[in-house]
Amino acid sequence: MMSYLLDPPYDSSGSGYLELQILELSNPLGTTMDGECCGGGGRSPCRNPCRTLFRLCLKEYQSNVTSQGSCSFGNTSSPVLGTGSFVLEDPASASLLLPFTFRWTVSAFNIYILV
Repeated sequence: MMSYLLDPPYDSSGSGYLELQILELSNPLGTTMDGECCGGGGRSPCRNPCRTLFRLCLKEYQSNVTSQGSCSFGNTSSPVLGTGSFVLEDPASASLLLPFTFRWTVSAFNIYILV
């Protein structure tokens, strides 16, 4: 006679957060990602400094990462942290926390940071 002891099934879950801490930003030309001056006015040299904030987007893996589409695993943004180039005196105040309540996947994912 053989008998098997089976553990009862348990539900599993996960939670945690992804943290991104901003230390400094260098934008000496005062331009956006596409090379335009902040606040309009064409291309460099620019007269108006950029008001800088960060957006963190966690999405499924893409071979060509774009800012388009949803942030399937969540997103968060900072307030305006500075203008032009800056070093934060208190980097903890500029931490971006992205909580998650799912089991972290083994597969690849993309982190997209929009400045």
